[in-house]
Amino acid sequence: MESIKRTSAADEVFRILHEWILSDRLKPGDKLPSQDELARQFSVSRNTLREAIYKLTVMGFLTTKQGVGTVVNITNASSYMTSLSDHLLLKPATVREFIEARVVIEQATVRLAGIRANTDDIEGLNGIIDEQLAAFDSGDVDNFIQLDSEFHMELARMSGNSVLLKFLETVRELLHKFIAEVSHLPGAIESALTYHRKILEFVSSKDSKKAGEKMRHHLYDVTKRIEKNMEVDLNSKSLFEVKEEREK
Repeated sequence: MESIKRTSAADEVFRILHEWILSDRLKPGDKLPSQDELARQFSVSRNTLREAIYKLTVMGFLTTKQGVGTVVNITNASSYMTSLSDHLLLKPATVREFIEARVVIEQATVRLAGIRANTDDIEGLNGIIDEQLAAFDSGDVDNFIQLDSEFHMELARMSGNSVLLKFLETVRELLHKFIAEVSHLPGAIESALTYHRKILEFVSSKDSKKAGEKMRHHLYDVTKRIEKNMEVDLNSKSLFEVKEEREK
């Protein structure tokens, strides 16, 4: 077992146990040692250990059974994607892969939305954008982020494709975390509002091709902002196979 050097170590204990579960060092059905034993082996207090175990339990990786102890669960895709949110912008490879997935999935959803959306769908999407603008004007960034996430989820619902919607629902927590990180970058909120209105315009006019292109430009803009402001090299030109574009 690894010994923890820091005094406040719940996050480090969580990281190690989480890594062991994902790498199958701890397998589904395995029973963890007692809390006293784990606390001793990690050189942390029982309270610190409980905090880490609680987080893993909430995320679905562990189950505490009366009379048995703490047992490793069979992990599923939803739990795994949720767990990635804590480490999203720490690894450029993870960011790039997530953006790649968004480009594929969200171009498809917005194009289908442009074909299938009805009047009520359009009004609902317009209402989300109006609420985003109000949140921006009032400086309520947290609400803006929530609405931004809802905008992309609503497009998936409007696509009428339950499989695509399920894919996006699986990574919803990851999507929210990603949007939250990006929304604090200079100019990101204003840019998102501009792109969202243009996407709505093309979906409303049933121009599915342009709607898909505009979503691609939106995600390209997001990627460039991450590279510029976070000093992360995502090789955006090859990712989007473009020379240089910042269309509005």
